[in-house]
This record gives sequence, C-alpha cells and structure tokens, in this order.
Amino acid sequence: MASFSVKLVGDDGYGRLGELDVPHGPVETPVLFPVVNLIGGTTEKSGGVWRRMRDKLISKDHLQGIMFQAMSFTDYGVSPDNLNDFWRTETFHERFEDLNAPIFIDSGGFKLMNSNTFGDAPEKGGVPNEWGLYTDPKSILGLQLDFGADIVATLDYPIPPNLRDDETVERMNKSIDSAVECLRILDDPSLLEENFDINSRAADRLRAQKAAGEEPGVYIALHGHDYETINWYVGNFLDRVEEVNIESSFEGFAIGSLVPLRSSIDVLVDIVQGAKDAIPEAHSDEIGLHVFGVGGKQVGLLSLLGVDSFDCSTHMQTARYKKYTHPETWSHYKLEELEEHLRPDGSFPCDLPECTLCGDDGIDYETLLEELNTDLSYDERQERKENGEPIKSDYYALLARHNFELYNEELRHVREAIQDGRLLDYVIDFARDHDDIKKGLKEAQLRDKRLRQDIEAREAYDLLPGSTLTSDQAKLSQWDAGVDESTNNRRISLKYSPNDFNIFTRSHEPPADKDVLLLIPCSQKKPYSESRTHSVLFDKLGDRTSRIHKLTVSGMYGPVPKEFEREQPVLEYDYVLAKEDNDQITLVTDRVLRYLEEYGDQFDEIVAYVTSKTYRQVVEDAFDAYGQGTVLPRDPQALQLTEYFRNSNIQELLDHLDERTVPSRDSK
Repeated sequence: MASFSVKLVGDDGYGRLGELDVPHGPVETPVLFPVVNLIGGTTEKSGGVWRRMRDKLISKDHLQGIMFQAMSFTDYGVSPDNLNDFWRTETFHERFEDLNAPIFIDSGGFKLMNSNTFGDAPEKGGVPNEWGLYTDPKSILGLQLDFGADIVATLDYPIPPNLRDDETVERMNKSIDSAVECLRILDDPSLLEENFDINSRAADRLRAQKAAGEEPGVYIALHGHDYETINWYVGNFLDRVEEVNIESSFEGFAIGSLVPLRSSIDVLVDIVQGAKDAIPEAHSDEIGLHVFGVGGKQVGLLSLLGVDSFDCSTHMQTARYKKYTHPETWSHYKLEELEEHLRPDGSFPCDLPECTLCGDDGIDYETLLEELNTDLSYDERQERKENGEPIKSDYYALLARHNFELYNEELRHVREAIQDGRLLDYVIDFARDHDDIKKGLKEAQLRDKRLRQDIEAREAYDLLPGSTLTSDQAKLSQWDAGVDESTNNRRISLKYSPNDFNIFTRSHEPPADKDVLLLIPCSQKKPYSESRTHSVLFDKLGDRTSRIHKLTVSGMYGPVPKEFEREQPVLEYDYVLAKEDNDQITLVTDRVLRYLEEYGDQFDEIVAYVTSKTYRQVVEDAFDAYGQGTVLPRDPQALQLTEYFRNSNIQELLDHLDERTVPSRDSK
C-alpha cells in the first residue's frame, strides 16, 4: 500500500526527510515534481517542446517523479476518440518505457473551472458529452487511473482571488465532498462503473492494484486564502472522513490556488502554516504536505515550515519566453540581455552537474540565441528532422532543462541542509540575498514563536519581524522592533504592550438586552469579527447572536468586547499567547476574572468556546476562580484550531445555548 513516513527531522528542529512509498517509487522527500506534459498531441511522437523536454528528462536517474495535469490534453487538439482509443488504452508507464519515476496526476481542476464542456455528470442533471468526462470524482479518478497514476490529487474546485465569500465556501465544500467520494471509490472500485461505461477498465485496474497492494497514493486537495480558512478546510474534511467511516487512507494534503499568490510570499507562508498546524500531531509524521505550482527558490523556506513536496512548470514557461534563470541571482534574463552576464570566456554562468545546455556537450550562447530567433519553414524543419538535426523546439527544451536543473539542485541543497541539521542557517543565509524570502521568513515568525527565538539566538536581528536593518547593520546594532510588516494588507506593530488597551480603563457597560456572555479567543486577522474563526461561528449561531454579548480573549489585552474591536491598539497588535509566557498568561487570566466579577451577574449564561490549549487554560482558570461558566467543547479530540471548526463541537455549543438560556429580557 502507498504510504508516507518521516525518516529524519533536522537536528536544529527544522525540515524533515521522508519517504513516499508508491508504485514506481519510493520517493525521497523533500522532492520536486516538474510538470511534464505527457500528452502534447495525438500520439507520443507529437508535442513540440513539451515532448522534447519529456524525452530529455524522464530517463534521468536524478528525476524522482513528474507532475502531469489530467486535463492538459485539451490544449493540444486531442479528440474524444483519440483520447479514449489511444491515450486511455495503455498507462503512461506502458507507453513510455523509459519513464521509471512515479507520476503524480493532478485532477485538472483549473481546466474544469473554465470549461463549459465538462459539466456535471448526467446522473446529476448534466448534459452528456462525447468525451465521457465530467466534473465528477468518478470521471476524473477513472481518467487518472487509466493514465496509470502513482499518486492522484482529488478533484478540486479552485478558488480564484477575490471570489465572493459565499462562493468560496461553496467551492471549498464541493472540494471536500469530492475528496470524500474519491476515498469511497478507492474502497469500492465498483462505484467507478456507475453510469460511466468507459470506467469499467479503470475499475478493473484498481481492483488488480488493490489485490497486489499497489494502489496509488492519494493527496487531498486543499484551498484557502489565509491561515484560518485553510485550517477550517482541513478540520471539516477530517470530520467528514470520520463520519462516513472510510477505510482507504490518504498520504497527504496538497494546497492549491497558490499560483496567483507566488509573488505574495507573506500570504503563501500564512496559508502553509495554517495547513500544517491543522494536521493532527498524532499523525503529522504520516501525512505529507504538497504545494501546487510552487518551487524554485521558495523550497528552502517552505521546507523549513514543513512542506514535503513541490511541483512547478516555471522552468518551461520561462524558457518559452526565451529566458535563462541565473544560478546565482535567480534572475530571469532574456537571452538578448544575458550576454553581459556570461563568463569572461563567453560561457554560460552555470556549473549544474546535470545541465545539458551549459555543460561540455551543450551549445554556446550565440548558437542558442540564433536558433531561437530563426523561423524555419515547414520543409526546412522536416529536412532537419530527417537528418537528425535539432529544430527550434529542441533548443527551447535545452533552455527549459537548464531552468529545471537549477530548481532541482536547490532542493538537493535543502535536503543536505536538513540531513546536516543546518536548514535554519541555510534559509537565513538565503533570505539575506533574496528580499522575498526575507519577507516570508519574517511573516513565519509572527505565528511561530520558536522560530523567532531561534533566529534571535543566532543574532540575525535583520530577519526579525519589523526590522528595517540590513544584515550588515544587524551586526552593529540592537534590534529596533519597528512596525509595518503586513499580513492580509494590515498594518501591525510589535511595540504594543498590555497597557495599550485595558477594558477597565475605558468607559464600558455590557448591553442590557444580552443575556448570554460568550468568550472566544482572538484571531490574527483584525478586526476579529471579520476573521474566519469568528465569522464561521457566528454564522452558525444564527438568530442566537441577538442575545449574545461577545467577549474576545486577547492574548495581549485580555477581555475585548465587540464594540472595541476597531480601536487602533486592537487592530494593529500581533501576538499569540504562548504556553511559555507565564506572566502574560497570569495577566490575561486576572483580567478575564475581573471582567466576570464586575459584569458576570448581568448574564443568565456564561459560556466559552475555546479549543486552543493556552487560551482554554486561561478561561478555565478564570471560570474556576469566579465559580461559574461552561467551557465548550467539553471533550475535544485535540486542543488545536481544527477542533474549533469541527461541526460536532459547534453543534455542542448550539445545543447548550438552546437548553440553558432563557428568552431575552425584552420578551419577559
């Protein structure tokens, strides 16, 4: 059976080496799956630059796997008959004998999102099409199995930037439904055959794989544009799997919708941390984390945060624009601009051991520039082919191969750094040379206090959140914790202290028409009411909110009534209460207790909904000292954010409010 396992965690506490055991594996992680288009036309002999890149790469020993997008054939003139009578009759491994590495096949959700052809399956009210393919887990999984996937990503519904909130939630729920259905099919292959005649072959293949213990690995596609949303997503998926009692396992989570965010590394880091923190600690060494469409120079930082695998097509897309990625600066130079960056002898600035462009057997700069700027007629191309001479597509493929080898070499350096227990030092050095990585490393420390402490212990003051120091200045100056490091386009400050907001120094009286005091923990996103944690809960509370006085427990300030959420110190602080901060825990607990002592008798019911360990301890201690108050959920499976979004836990709160509260005072 497919499996993922962690073999080693770096001695510095960062990064992990693992093994993904799948058919045509195993794969050593962290790993890069380059996107390779195995279907670039009607036969394996067509495909232009994609075919030539494929042929130059798939038989190489250092290639651990490839990524293929299941619906990419729609770009290359493949007809329904050709797909079904040629490409689906043999697996890719049967068709490409030199392909010894595992194939990770994405569902093609982005293609399906923008297509009117592949709609709902007929049994769901959709219109039949001649492809026999639909936006349906049965249909797409059947296609992935026919192609011979070693790893499949579940059918997902990507979330474009700036999508309306209601549509975002709808698409996330559809992705979760799809993932659960995929696991059900892997349990029972006969489900593939329902209303899909063409899938009988895929069902037979799956049965044979299960009998041999060689079924593909499964990665659950995730989406979310911030920490809290993707945390909610993971929690809801795990709830669903538990409810339907699925036997088939999955090997990892794969975060999608990231390609538009590659230039927003602070958001990317926030999402990765949200997904990683949502994975139950008891199973974290058995669940891999993949990021779609992200690779290159980000792999060190993301490996530091717990990512195990990557894929990207940037090596190919950059080459198609005639751009060369410099191995030292990571800048993408147009070939016409590259001459001034060549070595004194006119050679490429590259020593990558597997690069077929820049090595001794490669070609020189002038030849590459000339060939990529020369348009041959059809007859001239055919003549070159007959004589075994390269055409333009071959030169594009050489350029793409160089770009890929740079990405792959970087990941090799990251694996070595993990092995040697020096990944954090490696990322620190790398961040000082690349502003985007520096920004991402600073963002990561806002949630990861241990990371911040370890960076400060290394006296890397220039890399601490809020620092405006250069690396040279950091060696001569103490850290000035100035503020304007942003997350979610929000201005923050690290200079705030508990004295900057204290409810007991403000004029405050709880609303007289509220008979329920509800305490919930703070969120990183401000104002709190717009965060995922607060908005999800209050959507579920429905009409009950008219009777509820919400009191947010801030790790910095203690009690923050709703009407004070938009005060500047509350909007701009960025602090998470940590279990090591004993004095701060005492301060917050004392302030919560004082609030209860001053205002608690105004409420008929006092309840807290808290699943994070440190904040729960604060509330429990305050309730014990006050002698009243109920903390829910009573028996969470774990004390972490995913439990906050668990439907059964929220329902426990709703039931408690319905049973224990009385009609509002206005109706008495």
